[in-house]
Formats: sequence, C-alpha cells, structure tokens
Amino acid sequence: MRLILFLCMTIIFSMGIVSAQANPVINEADAPKFLYTMSAKSGTFENGRLTLKDVPLVVYFSDRPARISGQLSIEAFAQGWDKGSDNFKADPPNATLSILDKDANNNVVVELSEPVVKVKEGSISFKVRVLDGDLPESLEHSTLFIDDQTFISL
Repeated sequence: MRLILFLCMTIIFSMGIVSAQANPVINEADAPKFLYTMSAKSGTFENGRLTLKDVPLVVYFSDRPARISGQLSIEAFAQGWDKGSDNFKADPPNATLSILDKDANNNVVVELSEPVVKVKEGSISFKVRVLDGDLPESLEHSTLFIDDQTFISL
C-alpha cells in the first residue's frame, strides 16, 4: 500500500514539474500596449507648444486580452516618457486632440514630444507637430487620446 501511495505521489509530483516547465516565458513583445487619455478644461497653442490646463489625471487602458486600466498623475506620465525600451522619447506618439466647440467637434491629429508639467497649475504641455487638422490658439473642453506604448514605468 505504501508503495502504491509512493508511486502515485511521484507521478503527481512529476506532472506538476512538467506542467510548471511548460509555462511560456513572458516576452516583452507580447506585453500589452496602453492607450492614454487626458481631459482638460482649457488650453492654448503657442510657438509650437500645446498646453492643456486643469488636467486632473491621465487614464490608461489596454486592449484584449489583458483589459488593464488605471490612472496616473500628469507628473508620473511625463516622468515615464523616456523609460523602457519602447518609449515615447525614442518614438514620439501620435495623438488626437478632440476639442468640443460651441458649433461642432474639432479633431486634430498631432505628434507629441517634450512634455513639461507645471504641478501647481495642473497643466501639461507638449511640443507638437500638426499632422492633420487645424489647432486653434485657445481651446476649451478637450480630450487628448495618445497612441499606444508599453506601460509607462517609473
């Protein structure tokens, strides 16, 4: 009886080792990509810089299968700009600025670089290159949708 119990335990233990070895290694290329959004009460576009004011936070989310979401401060977002092998400094992201006007929505596609945060003002600014659309000098009620990247890590 002890021999049978010993053999059963050995088989079960061996199956555990085999299944543990069969788990795939996480590959950075398979890591989820995240989209980032931030809403602003107002903003300006001057001298090639877009400034978003009264930005409370940055929301991030990933697509299936991960379905991860969360929030970052604008400071944490800017600090992670050049972190990791897949970063926004090395490969500036595209973004869409959706501006709610009195008459209609205005969507402007831009490339972002060089973020600067002013904590006391709750503002973040970017050097921008306009890819499509017209960016007004002043804006109200807007949301910036930023292209994908692996998670910003500090």
